[in-house]
Amino acid sequence: MALLGLAPLAGGMLFFGTVMAPLVFQNLAPAVAGPFIRSAFPLFYGFVVICAALSACGFLLLWRIAEAALLFAIVAATYWLWFWQLPHLDALRAAGNTATFTSGHEFSVWVYGAEMFSAFGILIRFALVTP
Repeated sequence: MALLGLAPLAGGMLFFGTVMAPLVFQNLAPAVAGPFIRSAFPLFYGFVVICAALSACGFLLLWRIAEAALLFAIVAATYWLWFWQLPHLDALRAAGNTATFTSGHEFSVWVYGAEMFSAFGILIRFALVTP
């Protein structure tokens, strides 16, 4: 259960951040790319929450509390991105507040990067420690 959630979490986050988003912005006009990628976020965030929660429960069953706690932190951070940060950034964009939008977007990218780095760290540790 831990691995069934963790492997797609890490792989999905890597794919979305390094393949999907750049591909969309390289091949679609900005007026289309932005709304398109924003429409994918709720589905992607749901995927992240489900995978991280499944994996966290699996790690709890293995009594690996540190990994479970970190995965539950990913769940919490993703909920925050999904239900607060994303609507906040949309409002800033609609209001034309480019500077605040840009800094908020950069912060979101750092949060996402920390989540992805954490997921891969847990995956690598799991591979090295588990017999």
